[in-house]
Amino acid sequence: MAETTQLELVTPAKIMVQMAAEMVVAPGSEGLFGAMPRHAPMLANLDRGVVEVHEGGKVVNRYMIDGGLADVSGESVTILAERAEDLDTADAASLKDRVASASEAEADFLNAVIAAL
Repeated sequence: MAETTQLELVTPAKIMVQMAAEMVVAPGSEGLFGAMPRHAPMLANLDRGVVEVHEGGKVVNRYMIDGGLADVSGESVTILAERAEDLDTADAASLKDRVASASEAEADFLNAVIAAL
């Protein structure tokens, strides 16, 4: 079995994800970066984009985030994001319904999620 790092994706509303992953790719403010087990500790600013969870050399989960902060250590990756959506379960029709009643910032993010589907 491959080594894993513990991923936690947290928004102000909830802990969205807690899972083991072989690699996590995140949209850093200076470009995409990957975090794997035994990664050197770092803090990174994140831009809006897709966080990919890799297992067995394949992307198994994708989450759209609206910027934030990543805390990477040798054992874990913690992502703190203002907003996040699971792209694997997101439904464009329900997202469009949410846009109608959302604030400007939330609507902008939801439209980006719809575009990423």
